[in-house]
Amino acid sequence: MLATTRQRVAVLAAGLLIVLALGLPWTTSTEFSTGGWYVGSTCMPNFSDGTVWCSGSFYSPGLTGGSEALSGNGTVARVFLVGALVLMIIAWIRVQPRLLLVAGGALFLGILLTGLTLLGGQLATIVAAVLLLYAALSAGGAPARA
Repeated sequence: MLATTRQRVAVLAAGLLIVLALGLPWTTSTEFSTGGWYVGSTCMPNFSDGTVWCSGSFYSPGLTGGSEALSGNGTVARVFLVGALVLMIIAWIRVQPRLLLVAGGALFLGILLTGLTLLGGQLATIVAAVLLLYAALSAGGAPARA
């Protein structure tokens, strides 16, 4: 385990924030839609022979483009989020606070590769990374065994 209760709480809180960040939004929607239209058929009588000529109707569904908003599990950051969770578990079991530094760095790298938007998922990840860095740097070098 880590040396102090504060470090343990910081690591546990970071783990919960990382799991939460997987479900929170990371990107905004760029979807757009143009409305469709309908042109009804028109009929015109032919008075010379008594018949009726009708044109066909036409329906256009419109156009939709862009991309939808993505949560953490839909972005490239999911690899770094899950990797940071694995590193946290290994650091907790093996009592190696240096792995917490690597996990915090992986979280920041995941944010940079996704593109900084400061939405809920990224804010949770930033707080988790800061908590991991706090827990790693406050360990003071050699891990203390309880």
